[in-house]
Amino acid sequence: MTALWNTEAHAVEIAPPRNLPSFAAFAVSHPSEPVPAVDPAEANLITASMVPARRDALARGRAAAHAALRAIDLDSGPILSGPNREPLWPDGVTGAITHTAGFGAALVAPTAATDGVGVDLEERRLTPELWDHLPRPEEREWLDDLATAERETAILALFSAKESVFKAFFPRVGTFFGFEQASLSPTPSGFVGHLLDGLDADYPRDRTFEITGGRCGNLVLTSLVLPKTPGSKQ
Repeated sequence: MTALWNTEAHAVEIAPPRNLPSFAAFAVSHPSEPVPAVDPAEANLITASMVPARRDALARGRAAAHAALRAIDLDSGPILSGPNREPLWPDGVTGAITHTAGFGAALVAPTAATDGVGVDLEERRLTPELWDHLPRPEEREWLDDLATAERETAILALFSAKESVFKAFFPRVGTFFGFEQASLSPTPSGFVGHLLDGLDADYPRDRTFEITGGRCGNLVLTSLVLPKTPGSKQ
């Protein structure tokens, strides 16, 4: 079991999420590369109390975000932070940033093409603390049917997927909501999710969405790009 989780993270190449729409872009800052410089305005986000790993994570996340924005020709200025430390994207853009194990990654898209995007990267590890509060009863049922080794990866993938869901919806609703508000079921390509409580007029109870998931060495990557609701102002 120990060997399963000890793959050298820096040897991993992270592939873009499968079936990524052409209007969206994904980028990675790799820990084998020098820590990138940040925009002077973004440098103000780095405080003296931050440990070096946190400073590097911020720099790599912002570097990945700018690379993704350049890929869709929408890199128009610094990416600052809101009151909840959420990224503040340029007008006309929605996105999400994630970092773990020295990697920074970002997924971005024009708001004209999607209702929101989410991405999350997690280092594979044993996660006994998740079992007590993460899975809903129906999720625990399919988790319990898995072999032990598969179950440990699946619970981490479930956590990552729910992080991606939160990142996609938070800019829409502007308030925190719990992981229990979405129920996820496994699919060959990741998960299908549905809301158990409506979050806004465009996403009422039971509206479904797809989350892509995959493994990259000892990392788990999940993402989603919400379809654009006709007439949505988001």
